[in-house]
Amino acid sequence: MLPRSMTPHRSALLALLVLAAGACRGGDESRAPVTDQSSAGASFDWKQPRTALDFDADQAARRLGSFEWDAQVTWRVHRGEGTRASSATERHRLVQTADGAFDVEAVVDDGRGPGSETGRHIVYVNGATYAKGHWAPFRERPTDRGHAAKRFRDESFRLAGDLAALCGPGLTLVERGTATVEGRPGRRYAITLDRGALGTVTSPPAPSGRATDRETQLRVELLEGAVPRTIEGELVADAATGVPLQVRLVTTLGVPSDAALRAEVTLDARITALGAAAAAVRPPDKILPDERKPKGVAQALEAAGLKEKQPVEPPGTGERAEPAEEAARPAE
Repeated sequence: MLPRSMTPHRSALLALLVLAAGACRGGDESRAPVTDQSSAGASFDWKQPRTALDFDADQAARRLGSFEWDAQVTWRVHRGEGTRASSATERHRLVQTADGAFDVEAVVDDGRGPGSETGRHIVYVNGATYAKGHWAPFRERPTDRGHAAKRFRDESFRLAGDLAALCGPGLTLVERGTATVEGRPGRRYAITLDRGALGTVTSPPAPSGRATDRETQLRVELLEGAVPRTIEGELVADAATGVPLQVRLVTTLGVPSDAALRAEVTLDARITALGAAAAAVRPPDKILPDERKPKGVAQALEAAGLKEKQPVEPPGTGERAEPAEEAARPAE
């Protein structure tokens, strides 16, 4: 069950479990709705504290102002102690400004040593998107008006909500007084497991068109029918707005049909700076132009003298003229 590669393209936590289980798609990514408020003094329904985990970064910035946020997720999937395990660590960093600009980076380390890290870095500022892979330079993305950039950002920022969704109704919050994070008072909640809320859990049926071998069935179960075996942690939500200031969540997930299979996940996330203390977001210093069709082959052919321009047929000769194209042909 060792993953071959890890990239946070989808919801980051769900992607990790997909890859740990062999890169099969599944799981319910729906979240409880959070009322969109547009002021720092927006109200929050404290009768439903779990919805604090569903804020996106724009909602958080409208309520708190500019902020910086860091998170780390570690996970381990195995079939009983003493068996070989798949494991990885994700590191996330976000700078979100009150005017909507942001700088977000996610890096996944699968533990195979130097060079095995993967990830992505996105900057959205002044209505423009810039993106890079972990080992690549920044490139401009003129066709992205921020939609894809914001989706990637919230895949990082909403990690706690994704993990809570995997835990299902068994995840409960119990108020435990107050706490202060970065100078802001908050309400503190213990995160626990209510086994009575789980009900009867059965293995999901094999999806149509998907392989039905035992390994694939287990992967589907882990993503679509995971059962929390243990849950513990703490949430500190901003007392004025409900935005999560700090979350720590440790859970062990299993499946109904295999008592030995375990996915152990630990999340630590928190706001690290607020207001004027948060860094400014600026375009990257060095930006390459957008290149959806790499020119490496064409450049190599040109350097070898094997590249010529095709003639353009003038208009009015019986057939519609085509735009000039560059084609490579072997030297005579």
